[in-house]
Amino acid sequence: MSNASHHHLTPLGLLLVVVLALGWGVNWPVMKFVVTEIPVLHFRVICLGGGALGLFLLARLSGQRLVVPAGHWPRLLTIALFNTIAWNLFTGYAITMLPAGRASILGFTMPLWSVPLSMWLLHERPSRRRLAGLAAGLAGLALLVWDEATRLHGAPLGVALMLGAAFAWAIGTLVIKLFPVDLPPSSLTAWQLGLALPPIALAALIFEPQGMPRPGAEQWVGLAYVVLVAFILCHWAWYKLVTLVSVTVSSISSMLVPVVGVVSGMWMLGEELRWQEISALLLVLGALASVMLEPSPRKP
Repeated sequence: MSNASHHHLTPLGLLLVVVLALGWGVNWPVMKFVVTEIPVLHFRVICLGGGALGLFLLARLSGQRLVVPAGHWPRLLTIALFNTIAWNLFTGYAITMLPAGRASILGFTMPLWSVPLSMWLLHERPSRRRLAGLAAGLAGLALLVWDEATRLHGAPLGVALMLGAAFAWAIGTLVIKLFPVDLPPSSLTAWQLGLALPPIALAALIFEPQGMPRPGAEQWVGLAYVVLVAFILCHWAWYKLVTLVSVTVSSISSMLVPVVGVVSGMWMLGEELRWQEISALLLVLGALASVMLEPSPRKP
């Protein structure tokens, strides 16, 4: 893939953005509902185990290579530490402290960290249009965060956990670009989930000795959604998108997720749609337009 194409969304890239926005956006209120009956660590063990199993099976059936190159284990472990272990632990506990939509907003402040770091470490040079789009998207997220300032101050640990998750995700994304692992997206994602499973399972045994309760039928449906859609489908889509485009483009594209998270939280949890959410939606759509509508440079 040419460097120019790395800075523009292809039709496949656009499809991946839509899948991520819907799949991960709806996932936030679903998660909050599920963890009302399932302890956080046991919930994450089921998600990681089911996600890893499904992605390994998908990779196997599609004939993708599963063997990790010998020299790539350190970078794979580093990616799993930031992208999978830190993210799942931090967000799992934060979702119990914050409203689902607001937690998604804080988690997707990831571009605040990833874009400046990519400019420094990867020497990416976003265009003025793209920087303006980034500013618009962040303004939309900031508007929603500001609107909930009183709630956020009431849950400082939840805020800190979500911002830590966003920073860890940004670091993991940069590591993938700086030190790519020679594996297809399904295999790469499956290994990350699989490597995160043992330490989180051990933590569940130590810190949640009461074990797994018997959740209701609705929680089982929600759990199935998290595993099949959020973990298997969306994790694969994200790492596929990261391999297709630059960190700046993938980061800005992810900004639609918290908007869907807020709207789906209102729909599922009965919250009211206010002018703040409408304004944020317009700003985030402007950010996406900066990625999708910027013309590709002409070939010489």
